[in-house]
Amino acid sequence: MSISKSLLNIVKTTTIATSILASTAAFADETYIIATEGAYAPFNYVNSDGTPDGYDIAVAKAVDAKLDDVKFEYQTVEWSSIFAGLEADRYDLVVSNVAKNPDREQKYLFSDVPYAWDIGGVVYKKGRTDIKGLPDLKDKTVSVAVGSSNAHTVEQWNKEHGDPIKVVYGEGEVSKAILDVQEGRVDATLADPVVAYNVIKTQGFDVEYAVRSEAEPVPVFWLLKKNEKGEKLKAKVDKALKELLEDGTLKKLSEKYFGGDYSTKEAVLAKVGK
Repeated sequence: MSISKSLLNIVKTTTIATSILASTAAFADETYIIATEGAYAPFNYVNSDGTPDGYDIAVAKAVDAKLDDVKFEYQTVEWSSIFAGLEADRYDLVVSNVAKNPDREQKYLFSDVPYAWDIGGVVYKKGRTDIKGLPDLKDKTVSVAVGSSNAHTVEQWNKEHGDPIKVVYGEGEVSKAILDVQEGRVDATLADPVVAYNVIKTQGFDVEYAVRSEAEPVPVFWLLKKNEKGEKLKAKVDKALKELLEDGTLKKLSEKYFGGDYSTKEAVLAKVGK
């Protein structure tokens, strides 16, 4: 074979290999990093082997399974810095039981489809009969996680009622907040009843909790960056979440992790007799 033919074959082989690599890259999964708190069981927590788990992660994996061109990776982040990390591009989206509020809606994208429904709860020292909801917390001390939906709830209540509730801000560790209630450092803390039940049961706290008397179900969503990449992923996520809701997957996962169906507003209302 002549040198010119050898060179021609090398060029052809290189061209074919390049085309194959380009084709493979075109169909490669696009990786997105999901941030979750990892300390809000049963919504999210870290297993003994260091891997994140909980309802949030189970739903994310179910969404991932439906998206052929998407791959999710998971990162646990302290709640107090979770939004700052998103803005700093340390991850692409947050799946951590996030509810909407006006400030967040200005800054971020939310999925159109909620993947669960919360209802507000209050934890108080065992034996108390004077605390059932926000109206009962006038002149009392209440702990909430800084930047949380519960913080927004109590701040809005104070704004509308002349700041009657004394707010103590924590970093978002539910067990510490409940311990503070038990030890009398605060009168109450706001927490989702599912989370409160889980923490009280597993850690043996001597406290009680109730659905807040004035509470209504609140949807929680996936939260994404407000940019082109976020918009692109949001469309795919909404389609997948809608399918998971309609085929009963969200209900099954809710029952597995929460012990009941919190996948729709109607299911939550039925639980509290509304």
